[in-house]
Amino acid sequence: MNPRYYLAILFLVVLPIGLAAQSSSESNKRVCWELGSKLSLASVLHSESDDKALVERQFALATRAASELGIELPELPVKTGKKVEDSATVLRYLLASTGNPIGRILVEKFGPEHAAIFEIALKSNILLMLYGPGEKETAAIARVIRDRSDKAKLPPVVLSKLLQLIDQQASYDDVKKELFAVHDFAPLFIALREYTENGEQAYANKDYLGSAAEFTKAIALDPDGPESYFSRGRAYLQLGKNNEAIADYTKVIQLKGSSETVTRNLPLVYHNRGLCYGLISKYPLAIADLTKAIQLRPDYASAYKVRGLVYQKMGNLRAAKADLASAERLQPGITK
Repeated sequence: MNPRYYLAILFLVVLPIGLAAQSSSESNKRVCWELGSKLSLASVLHSESDDKALVERQFALATRAASELGIELPELPVKTGKKVEDSATVLRYLLASTGNPIGRILVEKFGPEHAAIFEIALKSNILLMLYGPGEKETAAIARVIRDRSDKAKLPPVVLSKLLQLIDQQASYDDVKKELFAVHDFAPLFIALREYTENGEQAYANKDYLGSAAEFTKAIALDPDGPESYFSRGRAYLQLGKNNEAIADYTKVIQLKGSSETVTRNLPLVYHNRGLCYGLISKYPLAIADLTKAIQLRPDYASAYKVRGLVYQKMGNLRAAKADLASAERLQPGITK
């Protein structure tokens, strides 16, 4: 059977949708991407290349990812040396023998989001075998990527350029280059997003230690991301780890220019760091930060209140009285 015809049929198969399981603290979503990416790359190389060592390395990575998810991979199909026949066999292996069964397992174990991430990684690499500008099979793959992107909850930035190149009927080399970029970038992005979601959920559940742990993982992946430092600092503040919180808020201030969101939230950053300084009796530093918070946001009632309390600790009762009055005027009842 012509491999392109076979592909067109199998891409009509839709994975079943089930109930999502609880995410582990590790990034299973990243492992799902790695499984789809390495399995499809190993299969494509197996069909197109005679470099057995390269195929074995990629398949070993796929096997390791599968093992982390509790899945056993069947061996790659035996090659006949006939290119068309081998291509068709590899497609059957990717789509019928591994892709759809693994997708069902991932839905049952983790949920549809994990399965969609795996499917995008798996099927996008098939473009390395079958891409042709304007061809039906290419359009079918693009439709799958678009559809599964919504289910995978991936932001447009991850796949938009690839899909744009396909829509523009770009050259094979341009699409291949972008495919490699996507498969290099996506695992880190997916893991970072999962750690952030886990951290926010833990914080909402008042599991502040768990929240700090998740944002520590995110920081390990993206040491220059101020949002993760801000969120971990918030968790540390709740845990009473004031020195650790101060260090994180200081890092946020240093990195503020890399994030519009953090820049908008600078009053809160200075407020929280000032609060931490106050809690460890570093009153002049607390006053400086709280004053900065008020300069950035003149109606910040909580900053006036905390600064007023710090002034009380310092024995400056006149300044304390003025600040507490300002806080009460801005937010009646805040000083009660």
